[in-house]
Amino acid sequence: MTARPRHRRTARALTLGAGGTTAAGLTALPAHLWLAVTALYVAAVLAWCAVAYRAAHHRQTAEEDWEQRHVHGEQPAPLIPCCSLADYSGGAAHDQRRCTDITHRLPTARSTR
Repeated sequence: MTARPRHRRTARALTLGAGGTTAAGLTALPAHLWLAVTALYVAAVLAWCAVAYRAAHHRQTAEEDWEQRHVHGEQPAPLIPCCSLADYSGGAAHDQRRCTDITHRLPTARSTR
């Protein structure tokens, strides 16, 4: 599996947007208070989204590393939370294809090569 830089690239773009919007808001602060407040609010939302995309990138990287170790025959410990669906459902449901807990995964045929 190869890591797709989609989440990381989006996080960087959102961080750049948050920085630019912050600079614009601080520049407009003396003359236009409401414009500055709006720009700073947008910057906060962009920064929050950037943090979420950065966390998604780290999770994707950890899942790919776990999967690679599992394919090579190791018995890696499940990630915490074991999958995104378990995190959102409080452990009641699991993503049977991407869950890192072996007891919740669908069985797959191993290659003989």
